[in-house]
Amino acid sequence: MVGSYRMIEGVVVLAAMVAAGPVVALLSGDVYQLAVFERALIYAVAAASLNMILGFGGMVSFGHAVYLGIGCYATGILANADILPIWIQLPVVMAASALVALFIGLIVLRTSGVYFIMITLALAQIFYYLAVSSSYFGGDDGMVIYERTTLLWGYDPFDSWHFYFFVAGITVLCILLVNHLVRSDFGRRLVACRENPTRATALGFNVFAVRLVGFVLAGVICGIAGFLLANQAEFATPGYASWQRSGELLVIVILGGVGTRFGPVYGAFAFVLLESVLAGYTTHWPILFGPFLICVVMFFHKGLAGLVDRLIPGRARAG
Repeated sequence: MVGSYRMIEGVVVLAAMVAAGPVVALLSGDVYQLAVFERALIYAVAAASLNMILGFGGMVSFGHAVYLGIGCYATGILANADILPIWIQLPVVMAASALVALFIGLIVLRTSGVYFIMITLALAQIFYYLAVSSSYFGGDDGMVIYERTTLLWGYDPFDSWHFYFFVAGITVLCILLVNHLVRSDFGRRLVACRENPTRATALGFNVFAVRLVGFVLAGVICGIAGFLLANQAEFATPGYASWQRSGELLVIVILGGVGTRFGPVYGAFAFVLLESVLAGYTTHWPILFGPFLICVVMFFHKGLAGLVDRLIPGRARAG
């Protein structure tokens, strides 16, 4: 019963978030607003993937943005080689992200605590500096993407409305996939390995394998976010894989609510929309955003998702 309630709630939340972009664009008469909401949707995918391993697996990755970079550069390389169909680009992006996540996971999952955090950061920075120093990838200037991914006949990737619903469709699928994973038997094993690895081992779980599968799945989903980001920005830059970007993803997860199913969606929309509004007043907008984040963490249990629990009667009891 609770599971069905949560699923209906999730569909309603996602539908509202997707509808918000077109409504704001039509009311303001400014189609550029679609780009702001596209960015929020893309960040929601990346944050949801991080929340899966952080909130449910207890793995604090400070290099998660590396998969955004992998997705961006894989898309850019294929696009500049005139390989544009989504059924070629997306599997390549997912395979590249999976391979990098597997490589990183095999190393970092042998550690824990602060060592896990520092090694994920260090390995992500290696990719960042490889991209910066490689002239083939455009070096520090990045790589321009001249053609967006193609889908089906009748789809115009440079039409603002077509592209918005392209991003929204993939975002909804990814968010629902993450929610299915954390509610599944695999998700329960992931939580068990976080709560008590010794007892999980005694129950017959292969803790290392469960964590590694979760780590790779999170990398693949974040790589898809990178694929969307490359199409949206028409650009791939090392900055997408920097530690600052990883920090932003952590802030979004904390703001939305660590370990909550739709917290990353709330967090991504709050982060991107506040950034868009505050940046219109000052380039030093993080000075204003910081106190807001502190207030949310101090006064709302489980971030903005906790606030939603308080606002909807009976919502908290539903679990």
